[in-house]
This record gives sequence, structure tokens and C-alpha cells, in this order.
Amino acid sequence: MKVGFIGLGGMGKYIALNIVDAGFDLTITDLREKPVHELVERGAHSASTPREVASVCDVVFASLPTNEASEQVALGPDGVLAGAKKGDIYVDTSTISPGLIRKIGKEAEKVGVDVIDAPVSGGIEQRKAGTLSIMLGGNEDSVAKIRPILESYGTNIFHMGELGSGATIKLVNNFTMAINMVSALEALVLGVKAGLSVDKLKEVISVSSGHSFVFDMMVEGVQNRAIEPEPGSTALMALRTVRKDITFAMDLARDLKVPVFVGTAAAQAWTSAEAQGLEDMENHALIKVLEEMSGVRVRP
Repeated sequence: MKVGFIGLGGMGKYIALNIVDAGFDLTITDLREKPVHELVERGAHSASTPREVASVCDVVFASLPTNEASEQVALGPDGVLAGAKKGDIYVDTSTISPGLIRKIGKEAEKVGVDVIDAPVSGGIEQRKAGTLSIMLGGNEDSVAKIRPILESYGTNIFHMGELGSGATIKLVNNFTMAINMVSALEALVLGVKAGLSVDKLKEVISVSSGHSFVFDMMVEGVQNRAIEPEPGSTALMALRTVRKDITFAMDLARDLKVPVFVGTAAAQAWTSAEAQGLEDMENHALIKVLEEMSGVRVRP
């Protein structure tokens, strides 16, 4: 089975590395030279466009930052469907709207290509170790065909149902995460302004009722990682990505007439940070806004 991969950003690069390290014949493309070079050194082949990737592969994966990028890569003149063959499978691991993945699915059906939405969740350690959570929507037989590939980068694999259901559960998950990120960073700022150290806050909260995976992730970011990505690299999870995801979740809530009081407040925090030019920074860059508003420094 020949596998393609499009989009080698903070998530996609690690998924692709795990796929090629598992022994799959992998062809990749990305706008950035650095991750392409890294994958080629590990044994992958490179291509110029998504169309070229699809023309030489049976299964094509994509990991992209926005709805617009996902639509262009799938449906554009140099996109996947322009090069795919009848019987091929297209797997979008991006966090995009359920409506878009269903639109891509309808267009793919016209040329005999099956589409699966397969967004993922996990931090940098899970990405490197190939232990991500994968949320799938789509045809059960196609899911079974690609399962060996999925197992190269994920250990918690959930088939949620029809196309779009993977995207839906991912939005609900990221909605919760985005809210928890804001509350964790606010708690750190509050504690430090009140005279406590980040180390003491971590020590106590990690064994108390306020503890969560997201709290640990935010503390680790604040203490050990700069808010700016390394030169030539993209953020592991950019602030703009969190803002995008909570916006999609808010849109879903509006469409379904579900009240989201806390979500609305959290969305305003992410939008405010993006408006201050932090959109390409790591997600914990939100603390910079909270520090400035509170008159206290939390970061080392």
C-alpha cells in the first residue's frame, strides 16, 4: 500500500515520521523545505503538489491548519481529487468543520474516492511516540483498510460513525481544552499575583481537585518553552489553531441552539490574544496578555 501525506506542520510531521518509520512507502509534500528534507532523510519520497502525491498513492493523508487549506488541498486544481484514482482513500486528520469534510466527501464520491475524517489529539510526547488518539468518521470497510497505518501513530483509535462524526467529537474535545487552557493560565496568574510561586502552584494543584491534563500542559509550556516557535518551524499548537477550533465549536453550538456561557468568555480571550499579534505563537502565549493585564510576570 502506497501512502501519501500532505502537510508537515506541528502535528503532521510527527504523524508522517511514524508512518515512514513503520515501513510504509510514503510520499510527502509541504510548502516548507525543512520538514520535507527531514522526511526524505528517513526514507520518504517527495512530490511537488497534492495532485502528484495522489497520483502515485493508494491512501493519502492530510494535516492542515484551516478549513480553507483543507478545501484547497482536496478540491483545488492541483488537489488530491485531481490526481486520485477510483478506489483510493483520502484521510483528513485536520481539525476542520464537519460541514466541510462532508462537502469533500460528496465531491470525492463522484470520482470513486472514499473520504475519512480522522482528527487526532495528543501532546508532543504522544506525537513523537506514536500514541495519539484518533477519532474517525466514515465507511467502516475503508477504516479497516487503513487501520495498520493508523496504528503506526495512534493507540486510542475510535470509529465514531458516519463521515463528519470524527470532526464533531474533535471539536467538542477541543472546545473543552480551549476553555481549560484559559482557566489554567488565569489560575497561574492569580496565584503568582497573590504571592505564590509556579512551582508551589504545580505541586499542590497536581494532587488536588483543580488538576487536569491541560493544567500540566500549560505549566510545562510556561516554565519550559518559549512562546515563539523555533526559527524555520511552526508552533506545536499555534494560538490561532486554538482560536479556530473554539470558533468552530461555537458555530456548532449556535447551529444546534446550545448555550455556551463559559465557552463564549473563553473564545473572547483567544480572540483578544490573536488580535494582539500572538496568532503564530505557541498556545500558552495567551499568558502574555494575562500578565500584562494583571501587572505580574509568571514566565521565567
